[in-house]
Amino acid sequence: MNAASNPSWRVCLVTDVYPPDCGGSGWSTHALARVLVGRGHQVSIVAVDPTRMDVATRVYDGIEITDIGVRAARRSVRRRLGARDYTYGTLATFLDQFLRTNPSVDVVHAQHLHSGPPSVAVGNALGRATIVTVRDYWPVCLHGTSWWGERVCDGCTTQNLAGCMAEYWRWPRPVSRVMGGWARRRLDARAGGLAAADKVLSVSHAVENRIRDQLPGADLTVVPNIVDPGHVERIAIAQQDASRQEPYVLAAGKLQPTKGFDLLLSSLAEVGTSRPVSVLVAGDGPSRAALETQARASKLPVTFLGWVDHDRLLGLQRGADAVLLPSSWNEPLARVALETMALGTPVVAWNRGGNPEIIDSGINGWLVSDSGDLEVALTSLASPECRQRVGKAARTRVEERFSPDAVYSQVEAVYSDALEKSGRVCVTP
Repeated sequence: MNAASNPSWRVCLVTDVYPPDCGGSGWSTHALARVLVGRGHQVSIVAVDPTRMDVATRVYDGIEITDIGVRAARRSVRRRLGARDYTYGTLATFLDQFLRTNPSVDVVHAQHLHSGPPSVAVGNALGRATIVTVRDYWPVCLHGTSWWGERVCDGCTTQNLAGCMAEYWRWPRPVSRVMGGWARRRLDARAGGLAAADKVLSVSHAVENRIRDQLPGADLTVVPNIVDPGHVERIAIAQQDASRQEPYVLAAGKLQPTKGFDLLLSSLAEVGTSRPVSVLVAGDGPSRAALETQARASKLPVTFLGWVDHDRLLGLQRGADAVLLPSSWNEPLARVALETMALGTPVVAWNRGGNPEIIDSGINGWLVSDSGDLEVALTSLASPECRQRVGKAARTRVEERFSPDAVYSQVEAVYSDALEKSGRVCVTP
């Protein structure tokens, strides 16, 4: 069949999270939904909600979302320790009913770990084109980070698995070793689900390179997250606090070990007072108390703002001299970096993961590996002319590579390919 003959595809986006209360994965899904709707396609959102027991609908930004409660499954020991991730059964049952009730849906596009394998299984069984976007390392890592023990993990050896599960779930080492077989079965189930998809998308080459060799059956393509510079700028302007006069740099994210805020604070302490700078930290998480203690001990001018909603955060990003993006793990493709660059604000990011794919150091941002690199970046940022030049180049990079106009053609090609592979016959409205 010729997918291009149908001017309006019906797309079901299945996601682990969706705005307004979510992180980068949910906002990237929303950006995709907005672009699809703007190009004339019909979009349905199905989102997993681990806090509720029921199924509910809501509307956000003019798009209807169905929230599937998986709280019971999350509490079930059987589901938690099954070969498949705990959401699988509940989500698969709902999707089967949803797709049978909505036979006009052409594409089922899952967005993350919990939504991926069940969407592929049900979509394939009912003759729909199936696509999965991989936003971190979940196909090859139980926790999606490929990081444990304060280092980047080199793979799921028996020793690594035992250490990983002991760290994340606080299991005694002997129990963690016994559970190695279970962990491998779960990873095999994830890999099998991806291999069955018509198309698998990774958000960066860093993700692709990490997962490709362990997913030999997957049809893998790199398609980055979409950021609409005009859209985020309108929100940021409305949210920017005009009363804040003191210059500042911003760091934002979940305060947990993988995000590397401890590295940021230690690097700032090593830079010392030669380049004093006020730092705002937007975010919350299990590491917050330790980070606040570290900041006080170092006598750094750091203010912890706690959790900040997405719109307000955009305002803070636009008003900052720069946004600092520390990282301990290999950050796949940080949405906060892309949105900051879209606002014309320089980004100083750790030289890891997908960051080198979007930043040319000294041109449209800075890549740093240690406190010496950070001092060079902060020294450069003291110049308003440098900030303006780098910020302008950053926005140009987003417009050229990550804007709706730049990415939609890639999405369209993937959807057309998936529809052809699935044999789905689209019905023109």
